[in-house]
Amino acid sequence: MTTRRKAAAPAKSKPATLKIAQINHVTTMVKDTARAMKFYHDLLGIKQIQSQVPNVNITWLQLDNGVMVHLIETPDAPAKPSNIHHAFEVVNLEETKKLLEDAGYPSARGGVRYDGQAYFFINDPDGNSVEFCTKSGYAPAPPRP
Repeated sequence: MTTRRKAAAPAKSKPATLKIAQINHVTTMVKDTARAMKFYHDLLGIKQIQSQVPNVNITWLQLDNGVMVHLIETPDAPAKPSNIHHAFEVVNLEETKKLLEDAGYPSARGGVRYDGQAYFFINDPDGNSVEFCTKSGYAPAPPRP
């Protein structure tokens, strides 16, 4: 009598991992593009670039590092839930906070993360949450609980 062995299950291979190069763009829903441009372009200094799609409701902006901000005009602004946000890393957090407060955008909340990254949030003209932060290691890190 011959005993048949069960065939061994094929070894599971590790799934392929994508290699993400960088963030390409973030989108922000706005009710009034002209008002939003006073904030994102005039105050924050994000330059406007030529649109790359045939949609007049999207205004294209771009940071110096190439990351884009797309302002999408819609009556549904701001984005919900309210914890949706994008963050801009800045060189001088205190100067940024003062400039924004002087322009009528008070800090909603802020602090220092466990890696020493300082941050604060404001609301843009449409009520979207926008974070401004430093690199990690900027401030003494609080102890972990």
